[in-house]
Amino acid sequence: MILADKIIDLRKRSGLSQEELAEKIGVSRQSVSKWESAQSVPDLNKIIALSEIFGVSTDYLLKDSIEEADFSMTEDSSSEPPLRQVSMEEANEYLAENRRYAGKIALGSFLCVLSVIPMLMLGALSEIYNNDILAGAGVGIMLLIISGAVGLFISTSHFTERFSFLDKENIDTAYGVEGMTKERSEQYRPVYNRALTFGVILCIIGVPVLIIMGIIGEKKGGDYETLLGAIGVCVMLLFISFGVWLLVRSATIKSGFEKLLEEGDYSRTEKDIRENGINLVMIYWVIVIGVFLAVSFIRNNWNYSWIIPAVGGVLTPAVAELQKRINHKK
Repeated sequence: MILADKIIDLRKRSGLSQEELAEKIGVSRQSVSKWESAQSVPDLNKIIALSEIFGVSTDYLLKDSIEEADFSMTEDSSSEPPLRQVSMEEANEYLAENRRYAGKIALGSFLCVLSVIPMLMLGALSEIYNNDILAGAGVGIMLLIISGAVGLFISTSHFTERFSFLDKENIDTAYGVEGMTKERSEQYRPVYNRALTFGVILCIIGVPVLIIMGIIGEKKGGDYETLLGAIGVCVMLLFISFGVWLLVRSATIKSGFEKLLEEGDYSRTEKDIRENGINLVMIYWVIVIGVFLAVSFIRNNWNYSWIIPAVGGVLTPAVAELQKRINHKK
């Protein structure tokens, strides 16, 4: 067994992520990654540090002929429960399923944003022609589209339940899984960056259209103002829906790699924090949806109440960051 394989094996047996090992040694995560992929070799000081952290001799690390480590910490680590094993076959199946899952979740999110468009247009027409049937039809179409989105979300429940352990538990991957996942992650990185860029652009580009339509409608006045204002909002939402599709799909695929590598939001430290911390984002969205429904039904003003979940979506990253800060302080 070469040094790279020994570092991988010892790190996983010690229950450490690459980030955690790097922090203990005082190097970057990329350095540890290069050691484990045999792209570089740690210097003598780092070898000594590794031997102290893992409780093995430097001879074991440096000599390929020594295959078994004599752990000085075996007695301490034996009390810990064994890590969940992920085989190469299971990892490949997960990554393939995660791509399909990402497509369904992205499409469901796309439909949720798109569902507001017929309600807004028919609501504007009902106001122009003073016909409540059109407004009711708009709400009905919106609910029908949302039900389709909910159906997509439900169809992914089997996948999320089967692989839910990747979100919560520390894992130990079989030989070759980590290298395979890193390679695919690096191949996907430029695709993710492009999707992120175009997704953000699409979410922003509709705003000028809304402003232009609003200005034209205000100049014409009367029914034109109502109709053009609704068209401007619908065009903006159409751009946003495609932007959301790109962002959700790419982020979900990327998170699949992070789960197998136990990096980013799925590192062992973050898993422990989520397990013991509060889910502020979920509480936040329960409140947002409650306010949206209350305002919509009480005031019967669906044409404008959609702004509430839209603003809620914009503020979600801030709430998620606040949740991280609160949970890290605990």
